[in-house]
Amino acid sequence: MALTNFDELIKEITDWSHREDLGTKMADFIALSENSMYANETEVLTVRSMETISTILTTGRLLSLPVNFESARSVRLLTGDSGGELRFQAPEQMLNHPFTGRPQFFTIIGDQIQLDRTPDSEYTIEIQYFKKADPLTSLNQTNEILTKYPSIYLYGALTQVFIYSQDDQQVAKYIQLFIGAIKGANKSDKKGRYGPAMSMSLDRGMIV
Repeated sequence: MALTNFDELIKEITDWSHREDLGTKMADFIALSENSMYANETEVLTVRSMETISTILTTGRLLSLPVNFESARSVRLLTGDSGGELRFQAPEQMLNHPFTGRPQFFTIIGDQIQLDRTPDSEYTIEIQYFKKADPLTSLNQTNEILTKYPSIYLYGALTQVFIYSQDDQQVAKYIQLFIGAIKGANKSDKKGRYGPAMSMSLDRGMIV
């Protein structure tokens, strides 16, 4: 099975599903599977190749998240003194202080980081986070997820094919394979990590 780029993925989805009549929909199925990698009720993809670090300058209490942000591993203030990690609070628990000062807590709402108070000066915030892979298209033929974990894409797209076809039996089969492939990727990746790390997700709060 050749499965290293977007065109080959479409061919494999077509062959496995026996749905040559859905050629114009295949790109949509792939896009839907990418969304499901990062947003499902069972287990989302968080592998090392998705990790990156960005810095943001504070301009107020609300800061825009980096492009393709999925979930945060840590958020730190970089200052001339001790600096230190900002502590996460769920949105409903966040205390919104009316005065200015050095931020101590943060939460994530939508596509923004919200601080617990208006910064009393300009701070640099370092965010270590999981970044979604660039979506596959005819112009972007591959990415690190397809290269390393092609079964995630294949099973995810097949799940979407059979949802579209209203074939519940095949949906149940392939969604199980899809989630299993994600769990396998996460488990394999964690073997190479040193120690546990908390992850603050865009929608799911804190996970271990």
